[in-house]
Amino acid sequence: MDNFDNDNNVNEKNVIQKERHRSGVIQGLLIGSFTMLAICAVVIAAAVKKGYIRPDTDGSIYIQSETYDGNTGIGTEAEQKLNLIDQTLKDFYFDDIDDSKVLDNIYKAYVNAYGDKYTVYYTADEYAKIQESSNGAYYGIGVVVRKNDDGTILVVEPYDGAPGKEAGMRKNDVIVTVNGESVADQDLNSVVAKIKGDEGTTVNIGIRRDGSDDITELTVTRRKVEIKTVAYEMLDDSVGLITISEFDKVTAQQFKEAYAQLETLGMKGLVIDIRSNPGGLLNVVVDMLDEILPDGLIVYTEDKYGNRQEYNGSNPDVIDVPLAVLVNGESASASEIFAGAVQDYGAGTIIGTQTFGKGIVQTIRRMSDGSAIKYTMAKYFTPKGQDIHGHGVTPDIVEELSDEFNNLTEYDASKDNQLQKAIEVIKGDITR
Repeated sequence: MDNFDNDNNVNEKNVIQKERHRSGVIQGLLIGSFTMLAICAVVIAAAVKKGYIRPDTDGSIYIQSETYDGNTGIGTEAEQKLNLIDQTLKDFYFDDIDDSKVLDNIYKAYVNAYGDKYTVYYTADEYAKIQESSNGAYYGIGVVVRKNDDGTILVVEPYDGAPGKEAGMRKNDVIVTVNGESVADQDLNSVVAKIKGDEGTTVNIGIRRDGSDDITELTVTRRKVEIKTVAYEMLDDSVGLITISEFDKVTAQQFKEAYAQLETLGMKGLVIDIRSNPGGLLNVVVDMLDEILPDGLIVYTEDKYGNRQEYNGSNPDVIDVPLAVLVNGESASASEIFAGAVQDYGAGTIIGTQTFGKGIVQTIRRMSDGSAIKYTMAKYFTPKGQDIHGHGVTPDIVEELSDEFNNLTEYDASKDNQLQKAIEVIKGDITR
């Protein structure tokens, strides 16, 4: 399953964005985790040398049927040391040891040692909750969260009518604790897994707001949250507006339904708002772009072996009304594929500010015990070969939000100068 992961914003879900870069092994693990890394490295290095592990033509890694014999002095020494540490702790450590937690921490340490903030190990429980929410519904509190560069977890948006907002959670609240446990330096998905839970149960969330050091405790009752990723409305002068909050499994169908409804209302032009959209699933954004662009290349990926995979559109029926796309610095990953492809084809006008600049692809491999590893496997490029990673998409019309809009306490479309600019452009295209 390829996905453009939400590591900038997550709705207690997959994906997750802007996790703090942590090189080396995470703190708080048993010393054995370091030894396990050494063993794994030795085993893999020896296997590669013997030809047992190699890159396949498609960039995947597979292990042939030969058995690694383990006859390396370093490997044996490392294994002996690990056994000695393990036995010492089991014999003399003052408290009970949860072997499953030890192993999970070793797996997480090994993955974190790669130094890629987007490559993550998920326990079986964490992965199950990610899968649950990507299907369009989950049990939780209904907020979109993001991990900032400084490690803080920010509430990007509490859903209307969801438990989090009803309990008093606000946009830009900083989550500090979950059930009394500090979330500092924790992986975002791990925090999300702690927030989610069975329907009717409660979770205590400590938040800071408005720059204060004081912590406010909120008790939130979890319940089923239906994820509505697409909203639409008809604006003045027959200009339709479709807002896409993320690219989940349900998004493509919701988008098609929204477009069809606007067509019945006499839409003559369309604004698609993907501001602060953190990304999502590759196949979903490709499916949606297939409704907008002519037949041809939509996006392509390249892995470290130079293998290229192309994603092409084949739908002969395309959106034939003037189009504008709104973006900002929090439009990331799949959102940048969307904006970049529209821009390359000249299918619409991109308006707003420079996008986030996440141009790498993650895929998730599930293990037989239900756990999974998400890892970066390629970079993606727009149809004309734009490398977005670290750069982002530059809008056709750069329009910063006004101070007047930023100072509003409630959203007012008439004061949203980026939206008003898009409407102006669309009206001009309609009259041509």
